[in-house]
Amino acid sequence: MPSNLKPTSSQRDLLLAAVAFLIAFALWQMQGLFFLTYPFRLFVTMIHELGHGVSAVLTGGTFVRFEVTSRGAGVAYTRGGWPFVIIQAGYLGTALFGAGLLYLTYHNKRPGRVAIGIGVFIGIVTLFFSGISLAKLSIIEKILAVAVVLVGGVLVLTQPTDRGRYIGLGALGAGGLLVLLFASGGNLLTIAVGLATALLLIAIGARASREFVVVTLTFLAFLTGLQAITDAWVLLRIVSLPHSMMPLNDASSMAHAVGGTAGLWALIWIALDVLIFGTSAYFALIQPTCRDS
Repeated sequence: MPSNLKPTSSQRDLLLAAVAFLIAFALWQMQGLFFLTYPFRLFVTMIHELGHGVSAVLTGGTFVRFEVTSRGAGVAYTRGGWPFVIIQAGYLGTALFGAGLLYLTYHNKRPGRVAIGIGVFIGIVTLFFSGISLAKLSIIEKILAVAVVLVGGVLVLTQPTDRGRYIGLGALGAGGLLVLLFASGGNLLTIAVGLATALLLIAIGARASREFVVVTLTFLAFLTGLQAITDAWVLLRIVSLPHSMMPLNDASSMAHAVGGTAGLWALIWIALDVLIFGTSAYFALIQPTCRDS
């Protein structure tokens, strides 16, 4: 192929982004295929709740803990901070996460580091703010967990073969899982979503090819960006219900704390979500391609 017909790096990135977008858009439309969309629904819910929690910390408050429920909903418990920011940070925070992830992916020569960084962040936040507490362990649970960990440690240190050491590593992992199970306080799904996401992102960032990392991160960016808009639209429909049928939600909380109507805040969030993610898509994908052309 003549050199002037070879695609530029930005054009290749745009092609990868198109692949990721098509995957995300297809899943976005497959609301009936619950088994396919469910894990991603939990991921977006986690990002939504972390938005509340992180904004509480950034505005001088405290992030107590967060939960992701089996129905795909979630809740974040905070103390103090600035309610004007904290309440909005769920829907807007999800869009900002997607926008920031998209921008960082295409403005970093080693996007694997982005995946690792996000994975480490999600893992740390999960361990500290998902309600894990060793104080919840009973004596029997502590003895069982310690025994499994000790067995694993002994096997790793004493076995002469790789097979024996792998068994020991498995026992260590099982001991860690027992600790998480016993210390979860019924919030095991939240812990599983957070840690699974963290481990997958770290593994992909460390071992996968650049193309695979880019497609994965772009897919997650489009998924969260599109879902932020969709969720805000669903929220607008919810707050249009008769007041007696309206569940507690961010828009009604915002109306109560600041003023205006719940419908107005839902509309504002839809517009801002579109603006935030659209701006990021332009600077991450469209502008570099136009510049190269």
